[in-house]
Amino acid sequence: MSIQHAGQDTGDEQTRLWYDCDRTEAISEAILVAASEHRDCEMTELPPLSAYTDVDALNTLFGTKRPSAPALSSGSLEFEYDGLVVTVSTVGTIEVADSESIDHTD
Repeated sequence: MSIQHAGQDTGDEQTRLWYDCDRTEAISEAILVAASEHRDCEMTELPPLSAYTDVDALNTLFGTKRPSAPALSSGSLEFEYDGLVVTVSTVGTIEVADSESIDHTD
């Protein structure tokens, strides 16, 4: 997978991963890698992503199985996944944080 681990800030329990915009795997798979990295578990231990969001829509918006495929030229999407907040950006980042560590008062 074309994902690089950029580090984990233990102060706010957030994991940020960069994905290669010329990747050959779907963004939904990259999100599962980021979540498993954050939780320090195997991807098979996570619940199905499809139970929390529309995987086909994610793959359409951010690209799937072909280079430079994102339908968005710029932007980001945030959603909750099994007690995590996942933020995907068209600039090539996936951020994962524990839901309770995010300030939802905005």
